[in-house]
Amino acid sequence: MKITRIRIFKMDIPRKDVFTIATMTLEKAENVLIGVETDEGLTGWGEASPFHALVGETQRIDLAAAQELRELLLGKNPLEISRRVQEMEAFLPHNPTIKSAFDMALYDIAAQAAGMPLYQFLGGSHRPLETDFTISIGGVEEAAEKAQKVMEQGFGAIKIKVGISDEADYRRVEAIRTAVGDALRIRIDANQGWDRMQAVANLNRLAPFHIEFCEQPCSAHDLPGMTFVSRRSPIPIMADESVFSPMDALQLIWEDAVPYFNIKLSKSGGIYRALQIAHIAWAGSRKCMIGCMSESRLGLTAHAHVGAASPAFQFFDLDSFFEHAEDPIIGGVQVEKGHILLPQTPGLGARPDEAFLNKWEEV
Repeated sequence: MKITRIRIFKMDIPRKDVFTIATMTLEKAENVLIGVETDEGLTGWGEASPFHALVGETQRIDLAAAQELRELLLGKNPLEISRRVQEMEAFLPHNPTIKSAFDMALYDIAAQAAGMPLYQFLGGSHRPLETDFTISIGGVEEAAEKAQKVMEQGFGAIKIKVGISDEADYRRVEAIRTAVGDALRIRIDANQGWDRMQAVANLNRLAPFHIEFCEQPCSAHDLPGMTFVSRRSPIPIMADESVFSPMDALQLIWEDAVPYFNIKLSKSGGIYRALQIAHIAWAGSRKCMIGCMSESRLGLTAHAHVGAASPAFQFFDLDSFFEHAEDPIIGGVQVEKGHILLPQTPGLGARPDEAFLNKWEEV
C-alpha cells in the first residue's frame, strides 16, 4: 500500500463561549485536518488542535509543517506506522500536535485495512468510558449555573479551570460544590498557574470541597516544584504539561513526583507515543487520564479509542466538542449522560462532512 495524496485543511470551528485557562484564551477552535489517501482506496483522517501556550504551535505553524510532512510521506507505506513516526520525528523533532494528526490518519488506515474498530486494532476492549465536563475560568454565578446544568444532563464529574486569581478560584469551586452537592466528582486544573508555595496553600484551602485531583499546579519545567507540592498536598496531583514524551514519564516515575498522568495525542505526537507513555505509566503504577485540547468529534474519537486500548487509562476528559457551535463530523463518538459510546465501524469511525470540506481552506 502507498500514500498517493495528502490533503491539508484549515479547520476553523466557532465556539459557543470563550474558553479561558490560566495561560491562554480561546475564542474558536483553530485546528488542522489531514486526509491521507492510498492506492488501495482507503483514506485516513487526522486532526491537530494546537494550543500555543502548551505546545508552542499555532494553526499557521501547523499548516506550514503539514506541507513539509506531506512531502516526506508521499509514496510511502502507511501501514509501516513505526517507521513513519520515526521519520517524522527525525525530520521535525518538535511540533507534536501536527505530527499527531498524521499519526492518527495512519492508524485510521491501518485499522480499516484490518477491518477492525481502532480500539480493537490497538488491543483494547469496548469498556465503559465516562468523561467529565470542563468549566473554564469565569464568573462565580455563571460557573454554578453551568455546573447545575451539567449535573442535570447526567454527567458524573466536572473539571474546573483555576490558576488566575486565588480568591476567585476559591469562590468558584465553593459555588460549584454548593450547587451540585455530593452528586458530582470535582477535579481542578491550574494549567501551571501557581508557584509551589501558592499551590500548597491553595490545595489545602480547597481540600474541604473533596477534590478528586489537581492537574499541573506548577510550571511544566519545575519538576522539583511539582514533587514538592505533591508530597504536601491533601489533593492528588496529575502531571499534564510536564509529560509530553516517554522520557518525561520515566523521569516523573524515577522522581516519584506525582501519582497521575494526563496523556494527550496533541502532546505526545500521536497514538504511537501516547501508548508508550501509557505502558510506562502502567509499569510504574501510575493511573492516567486521556485528555484533549479543542478537537472536534474526529480528534476526540481517536482519543477515546486510545483510552479504551490500555488499562492505564482510568480517567477521561473528552469534552471539547461540547462547546463547539458546529459539528462538522459524520460518525465518531456519541456521549450519553457523560458516557462515551465508541463507533464499531472499521478504523477511526469518523470523517469530516463534505459540506465543511468544501467550506474550509485547503492548502
